[in-house]
Amino acid sequence: MKNLKRIKFLFVLLSLLGFACNGDDDKSAADLTVPVVVEKIKLGPIARFISTTGTLHGIKEEAVIAEVQGILNLAKTNGTFLHAGIKVEQYRLLAEIDNQEYVLEVRVESQKLAMQNAERELKKQQALFKEGGVTEKELEVARKTALDARLNHEAAVLKADKLKLQAPISGFITNLQSNLDGIRIQRGFQLCKIMDYTTTLVQVHLPNSDLGQIRIGQKVNVTNYALEGETFEGRVTAIEPTIDAQTRTFTVTVQVENPQLRLRPGMFVKTDIIIEDHQDAVIIPKSALQTREGLPITFVVEGVSAHLREVVTGIETKEEIEILEGLAEGERLVVKGHETLRDKSKVRITE
Repeated sequence: MKNLKRIKFLFVLLSLLGFACNGDDDKSAADLTVPVVVEKIKLGPIARFISTTGTLHGIKEEAVIAEVQGILNLAKTNGTFLHAGIKVEQYRLLAEIDNQEYVLEVRVESQKLAMQNAERELKKQQALFKEGGVTEKELEVARKTALDARLNHEAAVLKADKLKLQAPISGFITNLQSNLDGIRIQRGFQLCKIMDYTTTLVQVHLPNSDLGQIRIGQKVNVTNYALEGETFEGRVTAIEPTIDAQTRTFTVTVQVENPQLRLRPGMFVKTDIIIEDHQDAVIIPKSALQTREGLPITFVVEGVSAHLREVVTGIETKEEIEILEGLAEGERLVVKGHETLRDKSKVRITE
């Protein structure tokens, strides 16, 4: 009986010891799994580009300059003077110059009357020539006189039009001298500028080593620090064929459409000239890529294990890199906790 009790006691003791050992083994196994963060691989666009900076300009800009002196009278719209920022169409009247002495010198009405008389005389000579009343030489003299009179009149009209300051192009008024209404101005006075910036241009300077990578028509992303989050699309429209002997750079002109007028002439902008781009590329964070034994590698999770993948890389940006071979869309990529992993390491996904 005593022996039976001893046997039972030993059996219970061994059972408890076995249970304790199994618990330690389970705990050790759990401790051997590596906590990692994974991210599903997606396809997306990525590009390689050359970055530089430059200053924006309107595609057209013309100064409105007085060619005669006199009293300046600014034009009005709805009873108020024109002001900077107004959009005007080509030939819109901006101001007139009062100079009676100049008007008398031009003599538009006198030249008009002389032209009309010469034309009537020409018609008379033509009728007489048909009846044999004048010679061909006399008819030619009448034609020359009429032509000279018409040219004199047209020249007088052109001179008189110099008293009207008109918009040379369609665009927006800038640098308007609005405080000089009624003031005498001199010849060469600049009233304002007319600028069209519905399309803008920026000229950038690149090192001659980039010459072979730039082509007409390349897409350009244009940004400005004041317009955070906005990117404007431009195109390379001109490439200067010569290299500056002092700076060893060449000039590239980028044209940027600006229908909403968000970009303004004078803005300092960053331009990213795209020299290579892929639309549906396998892209991963650069932080998920490692180099071991000189080879780029990553880890993907399959089941409860991390599997090492050797990869071939392509385009890279500041934060991302393209994978040409080795990874596929939808796989679970280890993006954190991969530093100590080995092939087929047991892992535990924490996020």
